[in-house]
Amino acid sequence: MEKKSCDKCVKWLCAILFFVFAFCWLYFFQQDLLRAAFNKLLYDSEFPEGVNTYHHFVVSLILTLLAQYLVVPGSFILRFKKGLYACNYLFSAAFLGIVTGYDGDSFIGQSGTVWIITAVFVVLLVFVSKLVGSIPRSEYNDRPRTLTGNLVLMSLLFCMVGYLGNTDENLHRRLRMESLYSEADYSAILEIGRFEEESDPAIDLLRAKAMLKIGTGTNPAGCGIGDNLFSYSISDPHALAVALRQDGGHEAYLASCLLDGDTDEFCRSIEINSYNPVPKYYMQALVMAADSSAQNLFPTHYANEKSVYDNFLRILEPLSRESSVFRSNSTFIDYHETYFWFNQFCIR
Repeated sequence: MEKKSCDKCVKWLCAILFFVFAFCWLYFFQQDLLRAAFNKLLYDSEFPEGVNTYHHFVVSLILTLLAQYLVVPGSFILRFKKGLYACNYLFSAAFLGIVTGYDGDSFIGQSGTVWIITAVFVVLLVFVSKLVGSIPRSEYNDRPRTLTGNLVLMSLLFCMVGYLGNTDENLHRRLRMESLYSEADYSAILEIGRFEEESDPAIDLLRAKAMLKIGTGTNPAGCGIGDNLFSYSISDPHALAVALRQDGGHEAYLASCLLDGDTDEFCRSIEINSYNPVPKYYMQALVMAADSSAQNLFPTHYANEKSVYDNFLRILEPLSRESSVFRSNSTFIDYHETYFWFNQFCIR
């Protein structure tokens, strides 16, 4: 009777642990990925306009229950008991990892390397577990050993889920931004990855498009990009410049000039009388070009940015013999969110 009671406790423990992990994995960590995959499957678009039929809680719960059910065939095939019972969740864990493998193109986006390493891990796990299960053991400290064995196995299976599932930070960031863009929540987009140094062209463009949409008061529509663009890491400035030129708007064109380092064209194209105040990065570009119109129309703003530029040049002067990387790192903390720093070190 005591053995049956212990076996039942082990089964309940594993069931609760796996259910909680599976639901949290799907509901909290894979929310945007599942939504994108679901919409792509039904509508052939990750975030189609006018479609709001995705119920994340319901989808997460259904997938969790499906994964939980797979322990039944797992127990029948693998037949692990007591301290190794958690190994019966192997099929459940594999299912959980596979359904969260969407990579933006394929629903099962795991690479060949991932499949090979996972297959080797599964074979080794089953082999070692069978080997351990065949060794006779005393009843001394049986319950603590049983608990420890199942916790270790569950931890290994959770790691396998994380390895099989898509944990690409940039992909999840892009999907979250696209979701917010479809909801017209442009300010929230700019908060995602605000202080991250990694980016990619898709994220760069989404941020820029959001900047072009945010409110600018009495200034021309879209000039929010002039206050925000260089506050973020940009993976490929030239690619972003090309994409912004295709946008066709005047503010997008001005931003593309700055991204390419073409301050002469920027000064020729900007209609400075349209702004009050002039966006931060526009003024910094005008300072670099020593634009007299900006100095006359906005003397205080111009003087403030010129002071920053002069200090930047003063710090760089004794570093002239050092490598570009050294100079870039030496000024990064204080100046990496200025156009002065971007123009000096990021334009090729």
